[in-house]
Amino acid sequence: MNARHRPHPGPRLPRAALAACAALAAALIAGGCSSTSGIEGVSIDDPASGRSLAALMEAPDRMELVCTSTEPLSTQRALLDLVFSCQQLKVEATLTEMRDAGWRLKSVDVGQEQHSPEGVLGLPLTITMIKLF
Repeated sequence: MNARHRPHPGPRLPRAALAACAALAAALIAGGCSSTSGIEGVSIDDPASGRSLAALMEAPDRMELVCTSTEPLSTQRALLDLVFSCQQLKVEATLTEMRDAGWRLKSVDVGQEQHSPEGVLGLPLTITMIKLF
């Protein structure tokens, strides 16, 4: 077989999907290693956002929680800015808010890619969290 004409290895992901997955992985790694300010001195019930985070703080240790992003991950929205809806506790929060309340990311499921009317690729996320403290 000629070295220039190799058989196609199979289906390939679009470059945009690969870039989005790479960005997600980098953000998750950086989020786990970086230090950001906590919620000390800040009310856990934020009337400005209309969200109550008390349920996250009061949940029992080792509880697992499945949450879905309210908007898809895209180049228009940073991962740490996404709000996740957690129906089990009837709460909406960002990853930073959940981490500050004692939750840690256990797994991430990236859903089927979506395209906005403007052509922006978005990936809906479902996360599984576990309460450590």
